[in-house]
Amino acid sequence: MNYFLSEKNFYKIAFVFIIASIFTVAAQDAVPNNSLSPKITLSRSSVISMITIYPGDQIYSLFGHSAFRVYDPENGIDRMYNYGTFDFTDGFFVLKFIEGKLDYYLDIDSFQRAARYYSNNEKRKIYEQVLDFDLKQQQALFDFLEKNGEPENRVYRYDFIWDNCSTRIAYAVDKTFPGLVDYSAYKGSEESFRKMIISYLGEKPFTNFGIQLVLGKRTDRLPVGHELFFLPIYMKEAFSAAVMKNEKNETVPLILKESMIASPERAFEKKPDYPFFIFLYVLIIYFVSLVLQYLKNRSGKDSFILKLPGIVSALCEGFVFLVTGIIGLLITYLWFFSYHSVTVSNLNYLWCNPLNLMLFAGIFIKRKGFALLNKLSLVMCLAYLVCIAAGAQYPLPSFFLIVIFLIMANLKKCGKFQG
Repeated sequence: MNYFLSEKNFYKIAFVFIIASIFTVAAQDAVPNNSLSPKITLSRSSVISMITIYPGDQIYSLFGHSAFRVYDPENGIDRMYNYGTFDFTDGFFVLKFIEGKLDYYLDIDSFQRAARYYSNNEKRKIYEQVLDFDLKQQQALFDFLEKNGEPENRVYRYDFIWDNCSTRIAYAVDKTFPGLVDYSAYKGSEESFRKMIISYLGEKPFTNFGIQLVLGKRTDRLPVGHELFFLPIYMKEAFSAAVMKNEKNETVPLILKESMIASPERAFEKKPDYPFFIFLYVLIIYFVSLVLQYLKNRSGKDSFILKLPGIVSALCEGFVFLVTGIIGLLITYLWFFSYHSVTVSNLNYLWCNPLNLMLFAGIFIKRKGFALLNKLSLVMCLAYLVCIAAGAQYPLPSFFLIVIFLIMANLKKCGKFQG
């Protein structure tokens, strides 16, 4: 998040970031600056760099950020060209954010001011890679950025993987110099989009849980070509390995030099998988309550104490049915109605769907029709396990616990666990 966003404004959309931070990877919140300088001819002392801001502590900064730096002391220029900005003053911000229709902008600002904010306020490392372009190439890229920064050109429709603040950096280079840069030497982590995302979320287990719930099958394949660039650190590594042809048609590195220009002390601490343990405890409590109910029914005795296991099991069912049902409404919207490209074909929908809200109602409404819904839910849960066994989509361990719970609850409702 950029330094233009106040703490007060940030908390207004914190709940949105919890669910949809995946759609704002490395996004920087700022109202774009519409005042651009007149056309400038760069001097021989100018350099253009790719800047990588490392991940931070907050949800909006978990995946890092990328930008261009244009430095020309003779012209008094030291600018950051930041493709990760959006207009937070838009009255329909939250709605557009959830719909996947939020427009992003290229913002042009002081590099030194931005660097101080990232380094001093957010304690994030800043890495600079100077591009080995000659003066003519630098001028062409600079002109492209200036033209792209004009009000009529600066807007683009943000997409988490295929069009974000990182991919726009590579796009600017390739658009200015088609076919010049060869990134093929870089192979990346050779992991799926989903697993690459998970590797950044060790400090945020609940955020990871929510993100993995709403991501669809499209994130379970390996990135191809420039798709690796959707995460800034990977793009930094790709730029380090990239080569290009110079004026003599010689193959030379794309990067002239690189350095860490800010390295504040901070430590990442991987946290336990809290959702896993929460649902593990719920599953254990539920299983014990079912066993006690079975023994009580076999004994034929009846008392308030003996009724407690039934109350506990109903509470566990209510909790899981209600939570997964509400999240199922969100998955329904993100898959079928939003414009997000990474939330379609989500196999989690087999067990985490609005049907669970009806099963929640079935705890209180004793009618035979609900048994059919329980059977349907049971079949869907079993189908999910088959799909996962076939490798169709990567699950978190906590998902298995919830699915096992749902299978047990549905079997109980169908009369399979009665004493």
